[in-house]
Amino acid sequence: MALDVDAVRRQFPSLVLGAAHFDGPGGSQTPASVAAAVAATMTAGLANRGSSTEAERRAEGVVVGARAAMADLLGADPRGVVFGRSMTQLTYDIARTLARGWGPGDEVVVTRLDHDADVRPWVQAAQAVGASVRWADPDRDTLELAPAAVEAVLGERTRLVAVTGASNLVGTRPDLPAIAGSVHAVGALLFVDGVHLAPHAPVDLAATGADLFACSPYKFRSAPRGVGCRPGVAGDAAPRQAAALQRRGARALRARHAAL
Repeated sequence: MALDVDAVRRQFPSLVLGAAHFDGPGGSQTPASVAAAVAATMTAGLANRGSSTEAERRAEGVVVGARAAMADLLGADPRGVVFGRSMTQLTYDIARTLARGWGPGDEVVVTRLDHDADVRPWVQAAQAVGASVRWADPDRDTLELAPAAVEAVLGERTRLVAVTGASNLVGTRPDLPAIAGSVHAVGALLFVDGVHLAPHAPVDLAATGADLFACSPYKFRSAPRGVGCRPGVAGDAAPRQAAALQRRGARALRARHAAL
């Protein structure tokens, strides 16, 4: 069955004037159905989530439904889906939270293939607690980020690796499952920036190996928000985090003994 392009175009009011929109950072164009759904929610009577009044039940349904929809899209558990002002803001929030368990001697890995939204929050969080930052570089000729390039900068002190799912600049896609295998082998967490992956390819978070994944719905015809999620629920990361804390404690004990 052939795609009715004209019917699709009619769903986007911004295309009426016939202009071509190439401002990728500005987000995708919004279908009339999305705008109508947002307007209906905002004008139907606002309330906190609850079960006592019709407005509370409506708010509960909207939030639960939105989380379920994102979980279905990304292969996540709805309980692990959170919405925020933007992907960048959510990444800052996650970075600051995780950094409470970091300290001098711990390491965070970022890459030079990534958008700054998946670099600066981790660099600043690490600097704030005295942790170190290591960099993984893509191939200069192909701009592919090989799993070996990430593995080369991992160590027993690595706490988290932040990597893109797809480059916003050139579109190259790192081998996430292979990178996840190396990251988890040293007991670290893998954070994936999926802003430029989610609009263009099917996403199965369990298959990627990501512990944390962030994306921006306004890049795929939705409202201007950020989404952060886990394949499962928050407790799934506990074993790796516990192992990392045990290694950190062992290093501290060795350091004390060496000072005696």
